[in-house]
Formats: sequence, structure tokens, C-alpha cells
Amino acid sequence: MQNGELLPLNATNWERAVANAMSASSETEAGIAAISGTKLVAPTPTMPPFLIWEYGLNELTPYVPNLYNLIDEGIAWQRIRGTPGAITKGLSWIGYTAALEEAETVRNYWNSFQLRFDALPTNDVPDLERIDGIASLSVPKRSQFRRGVFQYDVPALTADATRLDASMPDHESGVRLEADGPVWSFGRTHEIEHTLTEAEGTALANWVAPAGAGLTWADMTFPWSSATFAWNSDPAVAREIALAAWFDGKPIHIVLYDGASEVIGYRRARASHVVSIVGGGVYLFDGVNFSPATSGTRVYFEAMTQFSDASGVSAASVAVVVGGVPATGVKPGKLWLDPGELDGGTIVGNTALAIPLRTTVREQIKFMLRF
Repeated sequence: MQNGELLPLNATNWERAVANAMSASSETEAGIAAISGTKLVAPTPTMPPFLIWEYGLNELTPYVPNLYNLIDEGIAWQRIRGTPGAITKGLSWIGYTAALEEAETVRNYWNSFQLRFDALPTNDVPDLERIDGIASLSVPKRSQFRRGVFQYDVPALTADATRLDASMPDHESGVRLEADGPVWSFGRTHEIEHTLTEAEGTALANWVAPAGAGLTWADMTFPWSSATFAWNSDPAVAREIALAAWFDGKPIHIVLYDGASEVIGYRRARASHVVSIVGGGVYLFDGVNFSPATSGTRVYFEAMTQFSDASGVSAASVAVVVGGVPATGVKPGKLWLDPGELDGGTIVGNTALAIPLRTTVREQIKFMLRF
């Protein structure tokens, strides 16, 4: 249709000629119609930066590396910005989901919130910076992203107007990667079950070979005067009880090795007990509850690294050090010992276990020793 056909019936020939001269040809008209959809349907590789600027999404580009995804989802994000839904949509761009938990209204920082992840973020850098950036841009200006947590979460004790105010219990768990950034509090659990070998037991001077006749009074390795089983008890059970009881009171550390079998560090065990299976017991291992018991047939060891004990290195294996003591000059109460700061001890249960050690993650290592 020519533009001249849209003119009124009383249009002059000159007006009709001008209208027809300015009319777009069929080829040009099709191109003009296609322009409005090209940038959304099939943008060329050079277009995304300009579209990002046009839609006001520039502030998100440091945290979302895929600009095509940002263009597709950014407009919808802008419409719900300032709501919890914006955080959910923003985190989905980098493959994470988290529940938003707002601070109690009675707290000083009532306008803050934390994110509880359903999976441990893969890396500290650059993932946590991206999470912080997206979360902070998704909420109202008055809101503050305070903390991110997964598994290890120790909340602050409400101790206002008491002697504990501003003390350690008055602070929640976690560590900052930047001075003015959010707190990150992550945990990861590793469970290792190991049966004491004859070589390990001999090195410990704590070994009796399984025998149908059971233990005899000649086995002087054990303090029979305080034995928790009768001389005529089941031989196999009596052996396990005796071997387990030997570990009571022994200094225990968990050692981490790198890929070259060099020591990364030692962490003092926070739990070392002879245990038995007890419903509702204090220790959980492989979905089963255990509690300390004098007649237990297993030994449970547990250690947990502190934030920043070691980072930027991967542990290739872990083991238990029995009987090691801090080297001369090392404070007796030191929990994390660097290579060379532990003297003596016997290695038990060396097990391959890949653990990428990170600043923000506390590694909980559980050993269950059987006989």
C-alpha cells in the first residue's frame, strides 16, 4: 500500500506525489519491521554490551559473566527488584539457591539478612563475591546482606546489657573475606571408618591377634586390674573392648597431607571416646548415634578445623596421630599445629580423601576406629 492511498479524497496531485515518494519500499519496510525484534531474538556478539547499558543492567555485569543470560533475565529481575524473588532469580544465574532469613526486629541491625544455602558454594573466589554483589543489588537500599551460611552455623548469644555483651559468644560464627563485606560460615563433614591393622596395633603396643581361646592374663598390654569385662566374656568382644580402652586418655590429633604426602598441619581432636551405639547418642556417624561407654567396642575421634587454619591447598589424605605432643616452644593449648610443631606419635588410619581447604569452611573430620 502506498502512503498516497491513505490521503483524503480531496488531496492534490502534489500531495499524493510527495506521499508516494516518501513511502518505504517493500524491501525497506521489511527491514524496518525486523529491527525492533532483532536485539531480543538474535542479537549479534557485539550487541550485548549496548543492550546491557540500555536496560540499566551495568551494575550486574561484574557478577554475571554470561551477558546473554543477563539480557534474557535482567528485565524480569528489574521488575521484581527489592523483593526476595529478585535474590532467588539473581542467584539462579550463577547456579545457587538459598533461603533468605531476616534478622529479628529487636536487633540493632534489624534491616540485615542472611542467606542459608542448600549446598556449599563451590569456591570462595569468585563465587562469594558474585553472591554478595547480586544479593546486595537485589534488595531495597536500606537492607544489608550480613551473612551466608551452610551446615556450620553458630548464632550470636543475645547478651545485651550483661557482662557478656560484645564478648565472643555475642558474635555469630563466620569469617569475612573483606573488611566491609558479609560474614561467611560454612562447614563440611568427612566420615572415615577404619579397622586397626596388626602393623598399626604393633606400633602402638596395643595388639592382640583374634583367637578363639580369648584373652589371657598373660596379655600384659592391658590394665587387667581395671578391665570392664569378665575373664570368661566372649573372646571377640573382650578383645575389642580391651583394644578400644587402651586409647582412653591418649593425646589425639588429625593430620592432613598434601598430594606429595607432606604434612599440611595437625588439628587437635575435640572428641576422643570409646563408644557404643546408643539411640539418641551425642555423636552421629554414618546415620547412627553413638555415646561414650566404658564397655564400648569402637573408638570415635573427631576434629574440626578453624576458619583460615589452612587455605588455598588441597589435602589428599588424612590420618589419626596417637600420642603426639606439641614440640618444644609450642603453646600446649594450640589447636592447629603447623608442620614440625608436633613431636612423636603413631599414625593410624591413613586414608585418601580430597579436601580443598578454604578460608570460609570448617572441615569436620570424623574417624570411627574398629578392631
